[in-house]
Parts: sequence; structure tokens; C-alpha cells
Amino acid sequence: MTSTLTDTAVVRLYPLHIGESEDGVCEVGRVDTGTFVELPAEGVDLVRWLGAGLPLGEVRRRFADRYGTEPDLADFLDGIASCGFLLVDATTGHAGAPATGAGSPATADRRGMAVLANLPPHRVSWLLAPPMRLLYVGSWLTVPVLLVLVPSLRPIPADAFLLDGVLANALVVAMVAWVLVLLHELAHAATVRALGVTGRLSISRRLWFLVAQTEMSAVRSVPRRRRYAPYLAGLTWDLLLMSVCLVLQLAGVHERLVRGVVYTLTLSVVYQFLVFMRTDIYYVLGNWLRLGDLMGDTRRWLANQLRRLVGRDAGHDLGGVPARELRIIRWYAPFYLLGSLAVTAALLALTAPAMVTMVRLAVDGIDAPVDGLAFWNGVGFLALVALQLATFGWVLVTERRTAA
Repeated sequence: MTSTLTDTAVVRLYPLHIGESEDGVCEVGRVDTGTFVELPAEGVDLVRWLGAGLPLGEVRRRFADRYGTEPDLADFLDGIASCGFLLVDATTGHAGAPATGAGSPATADRRGMAVLANLPPHRVSWLLAPPMRLLYVGSWLTVPVLLVLVPSLRPIPADAFLLDGVLANALVVAMVAWVLVLLHELAHAATVRALGVTGRLSISRRLWFLVAQTEMSAVRSVPRRRRYAPYLAGLTWDLLLMSVCLVLQLAGVHERLVRGVVYTLTLSVVYQFLVFMRTDIYYVLGNWLRLGDLMGDTRRWLANQLRRLVGRDAGHDLGGVPARELRIIRWYAPFYLLGSLAVTAALLALTAPAMVTMVRLAVDGIDAPVDGLAFWNGVGFLALVALQLATFGWVLVTERRTAA
């Protein structure tokens, strides 16, 4: 954006959604990219006037009449250009810069593949119908009630062994787990589509865990009360499937696969309540408390506290974070820090030693005869480990490139 902004210049913006006013701010953004920011009433008025095609001189006059001061249009236009809201530069006539920097609170992570984008919303609108809501509530109640009242249904670690062979079991368990994960994400995507917007499926990480995720930032274009359905859709599907499996066990079906599915889904459900990571319940909490980028702002706040401890100036400007959110951050920060440290400690103390032992056994198996089961168990297990590490490394590199 150049510094010369004449009164006759006209800015062209992409179509922007302006949400309801909450605590003096509105969510403004592009539904097609999922990029949203929170603006006060002054910023919303500027967006409306600019979007209406008014010359900059008229925008300045209206702003001064309403607020008694001249707006800093150059700074404001630079800000919305960095968010990818500017279609055409007011002074050059060239296309505005696309939104960049996934680390910015204003910019959503747009990696991955659009899911169900061509599916008409009315084809899946029945997912949000009142009768379906009764089914969903029933699944949320059925699972805890059955697990409390029928101890034999409770999952145990032995349920993770679906087959006797080590390698065969690892392959089958991995396949079952990823199928369940993809179904979980498909539930998110279908519910998002029922609201008329589209989610994007990608592979990401939460701390040290590889996960599939459905990026749903476009749901910010619907009222907050309607966002709970897509945020909770994955968990609801998991509990619905668990209910079916538990009822099958009550009916006498005790196949290993049924118990294995319950065991895997139990871990998934518990994981979603770890709100010190970007889990489903984390987004529910953020929506309920009307927060912006809680985790990102918490990380920046903690970084500032650390710099102050060593006598350095704060590295992040949190002046734009509302005072109400800063109070919540001070409560959330210890929980976030302790939770992250606990998961890392458990990984180092429990998972890492077990993994080292299994890798050592796999390496020893390679010394066995090629036509023996031990050799192929070792090769297969090492291949699985290598694939997981390579995927995790690829995710890390992709995140750093996107943030650069």
C-alpha cells in the first residue's frame, strides 16, 4: 500500500462477512478463506463504507462526522490488506496482497483439501434437525451410563490387541484408529456443510501427536450459538458409535474388533477434553467465552513473561487483546503450561522407553533369517516408525514454511 491516498481513490474489497456486535466488537472476514478479525465499531464502519465503493475522501468525512476525528486510512488499509481483504490497491490499481502468516491471529491455516465442497447444504441439513438432536443427546448420555452401570463394558488395555501377531496387530490397530479418526473429521465436515460453509481436511499435530484436523474457521460467519454443532460433531459421532458397540456387547457380541473400537474411541474422547491443545472442547470453550486466539495469545503472553524474567523487553505486542481476554489468559496460562509439560513428561517417561525397546527388538529381528517371521516383523515395524517420523517431520516443516 503506497502512502499517497487521494480523496478520489476508491478501494475494492473482497465480499466480507460482518458478524453481530459482541462486547463492542464484530467478527469481520472472508468466508471463502476463513480469515476473520475482530474490529470495533469504528473499523466496522470503515469496512462498510469502503465496501460500498465510497471514495476515500467521503469515507474520511463520514468518519470525522461520526467520531470527531480523522481516521488513519493508510494504516487501516495496510492492516486489512495483510489479512487478504483488499481486492484492488486504491493507489496502484493492482490486486491486493493475499493473506499470509499462519501465526497471525487474523489468518487461518488454509492447508489441506476442501471436503464436501460440492455437496448442496440441503442434502445434509437433516443432520441439524430436532429429531437428530435427540439422538445426539441420547448418545452423550448412553455411554457414561453404560460404563458406570456395567463394569464388564469398560475398556482395558488388552482390548488394543486385536490380533496375536505383533506386526499384524500394529497394522490393524493403526488402520482401525485412522478410519475412526477420518470418520470423526467427516462428521465435522458434513455438519459444517449443513451450515452452508466448507471445511478443509489436513494432517497436523497437537504437541507431539499426529492428528487429522478439519479446519472450520469459516463457521465464524454464522452466529455463535450455531457453531457448537460443528465443533461437537466429531465427539458426538464418536459417542454414537461407542453406544452402538456397547449395546452390541450387551447383546452378546464380544468380538475383539468391537471392544477394540470402544477402547480406541475412549482414548479419542478423553483426548478431546485436553483443552491445553487445540481439541474440539478447546474450540467449544473459546466460542462459549467469546475469545479470539486464546492459545496463540497465551503463548505470546508466556513468552513476554519469560523475557521479563530475564530482564528483556516484551517481544509481542498484546495491546490489541481485550482486557477481558487477558484476564482469562492469566487463568489459562498455568493450565496450558502444566498440561503441555505433563504430556511431554509422560511421553519421555513412558512412551519413549517403550518405543526404544520395541525398535531394538525390531532391529534384532533383522538379523534373523529372511524367510522367518521375526525378520519381517522387524522390517515392518521399523517401516511404520519411519513413516510416522517422516510424516511428523513433514508437518513441522510445512508449519514453519507457512509461518515464514
